Amino acid sequence: MRLQKNPLFRKEIAPWYDSDTSCLIMIGFLLVIFLFSITGIFEAYEKIEYYKHVWVPGILVVLSGGATISTSIRLIKRHYKRQAKEMDYL
Repeated sequence: MRLQKNPLFRKEIAPWYDSDTSCLIMIGFLLVIFLFSITGIFEAYEKIEYYKHVWVPGILVVLSGGATISTSIRLIKRHYKRQAKEMDYL
């Protein structure tokens, strides 16, 4: 008798780094970086000799903002999938 490769009752196991808690912690950390880099941009624009270094906090703003949006979209999709599953079982 052959073993079933895809049993019917197997649940998908999410890795620890993709759990809701770790995503929320990452969003919080990324928001701190975002605010820190916004502050860096304002400080760099206050002195003329620092104008050429504005790109460093600018890249941080773009990268942390993009990662925050991406992770937030992932959490929102996951939330709506769970709601849809709960509605199917009712």
